[in-house]
Amino acid sequence: MPFVNGERKTVAGHDVSRSPYDPQKLTRFTTEHPDIQFVVVQWLDYLGTLRSRWLPITAFDKLVKAGNRIGISKGNLGTLQNDKTTPVCDPVGQILVEPDLDSLRIMQTKGMIGPAASTCMARFVDNSMQPLSLCPRNQLQGFAETLEQDYHINLLVGFEIEVTFCRRGALGPNGHFAPLDSNHAWGTLSDEQLAHAFPLMAAISLELKGMGIEIEQLHSESGAGQYEFVLPPLPPVQAVDTLVQARQCIQQIAAAQGLRATYHPQPFPGIGTAAHAHISLNSDSLTAEELEKIEMSFWASVLEHLPALCAFTMPQAGSYGRVVDDSWTNGTWVAWGTQNREVPLRRVETYGVGNGSRWEVRCLDGLANMYLALGAVVGAGLHGVRNGTKMVMKDCTSNPTTLSDEQKNEMGITQRLPTTLDQAIEALQQSGSLAEALAPGIVSHYLAMKQAEQKMLSLMPQHERKRWLMERY
Repeated sequence: MPFVNGERKTVAGHDVSRSPYDPQKLTRFTTEHPDIQFVVVQWLDYLGTLRSRWLPITAFDKLVKAGNRIGISKGNLGTLQNDKTTPVCDPVGQILVEPDLDSLRIMQTKGMIGPAASTCMARFVDNSMQPLSLCPRNQLQGFAETLEQDYHINLLVGFEIEVTFCRRGALGPNGHFAPLDSNHAWGTLSDEQLAHAFPLMAAISLELKGMGIEIEQLHSESGAGQYEFVLPPLPPVQAVDTLVQARQCIQQIAAAQGLRATYHPQPFPGIGTAAHAHISLNSDSLTAEELEKIEMSFWASVLEHLPALCAFTMPQAGSYGRVVDDSWTNGTWVAWGTQNREVPLRRVETYGVGNGSRWEVRCLDGLANMYLALGAVVGAGLHGVRNGTKMVMKDCTSNPTTLSDEQKNEMGITQRLPTTLDQAIEALQQSGSLAEALAPGIVSHYLAMKQAEQKMLSLMPQHERKRWLMERY
């Protein structure tokens, strides 16, 4: 049973274990990396902006040994990307940023910073050192721990990093950026790519390896200048930590070569850019039948809540350029299918005896706060496990657009995904069950911020808005 400061603590009704700092972890890290001079403590805000606080290594060592945290204003939970305030920005009071030493890594050794800096992801706690319920990282950890403790389920998550490398200042399709290369298609290795892109990809891969991030594959994607790095499966919070740190490394190495690496879902006309998440439910104690029953309840509930979840997983108006049929994206129908890339939820394959299947969430892109987006997906799934939600939707092994209305009805495919952010936000506003499944205040806080953000973005011309987002994500 998890305890915090001698007392059991829950987030959104889910146990969240908290251990005090282990100074030996920092000692081992600094012994292994004696050139480290700074620790960059980092966290994602609600809108996916990576925020940070730099500490000289001596100050960080002092903070850890004293068991202290970093104080920031409570209002920082409610500011936009440019620090403009929202209705949920309350400058009265403070929250504490608690570095998680398990996430401590060196930053890349080449580029603008060199070997002197390390990165450490953080969560939020209150003045009593208790986990803050509005912290998306705490929420995700709480859901993962509940699945493990109450249902003997261990989650593993592996992300695909799709990224577009751009040249700044060039006359490109959006007037400011141009793709790094154009003699380019999925899985190709043209002379142009070999001269420009793949040396960059190799340099990034070696830097990631030096950080302790072993990628599984890398290849060109379909869009001009678009490439993919495949990360290994990890427990949910560790998977998102690794994703954030890897994406930062990619952008920093690209910037050192005068390029912009962006995760925008449609930086140029044509093929979109996603951030697919592969999720598996695993167990060492359940039978295959017991695990499959839980697994199907989990994904049935995710599908039931999918239109509302899109407000978290595809959080910008530009995200919905990918919600189209017949494009190998995620289609427009709420559906699932084995090895089907025209549905938003793809079942990939079956693991060995005693483990479940791997499922790919495809309606997800790089503009999301991934702690928040993955937490919402897992929270919806946990809601289904608790309630024994039945999977009434059948395995769709065809492109839904090729099915008649009668055939779709027979398979339980009756609902479409949102095709605009406004539709997704409306679905989230109307989904009381999802708000109840997530930590108290998460949905209302997020909605208030999104409404303020979209009002700000709506004042920009479309080309300026895209450039603004590409510079930030």
